[in-house]
Amino acid sequence: MVTKIYTCRHCGSDDVVKNGKTRHGNQRCLCHTCGKTLVLHPKESNVARYKEQIIRSFRERLSLRGICRVFKISECSVFEKFNEHSRHLPNFKQSLDAARPDDVIELDEIWSFCTDKEHKQWIWTAICRRTRQIVAYVIGDRSKETLQRLLRKIPDEYLRCASFSDYWSAYEMLLCKGNHELVGKETGETAHMERWNATLRCRISRFVRKSLSFSRKLKYHHLFTKTFIWFYNLDHAINTF
Repeated sequence: MVTKIYTCRHCGSDDVVKNGKTRHGNQRCLCHTCGKTLVLHPKESNVARYKEQIIRSFRERLSLRGICRVFKISECSVFEKFNEHSRHLPNFKQSLDAARPDDVIELDEIWSFCTDKEHKQWIWTAICRRTRQIVAYVIGDRSKETLQRLLRKIPDEYLRCASFSDYWSAYEMLLCKGNHELVGKETGETAHMERWNATLRCRISRFVRKSLSFSRKLKYHHLFTKTFIWFYNLDHAINTF
């Protein structure tokens, strides 16, 4: 027979006795000296084991609860990891390449919702035709005020470039730039923006037109959009090739 003597990792005492098991089946012990409990052989957390895969899953067509099922981790762990990951993202403008005088900007807006379809959320985006990067975006209603918020977020060097949009009435305020044009889809001048809209709906399930993976909270609707666009811009950064 081999006798194993366990010591408390908190105080170093060997006055340790068994004290049941955790819900995962691990042996729990109690230290009589300091009164603290410990697990003798804790299993490695799936959050630590699949950290990189979990972070990449945030940018794919998986809901938060879908990530829970795939990696067998709790909802609290997923929400905690996602919040931590989102907080440490750098400033959005750091993902952009420098603008050129001959760049062309395309603008458009697509519809989504949060909680239910009565709470519509429109994401307005501006894309650079040369780099395929999203130079600015906002989430709100479909009014002129939301477009003004978008224009304030577009860097000045991009705002001075030529731009195209559809015939939505809010875009008429851009005609005063002198280099903006309202066009139809048949012209192809907003084809890159329309293609990005399709990419967003294919990659993020909460933007699919008919889906049960909609956002329950507006906070996570914003964070998922920010995370996806940030890494989308990095994937299309010219200086990374």
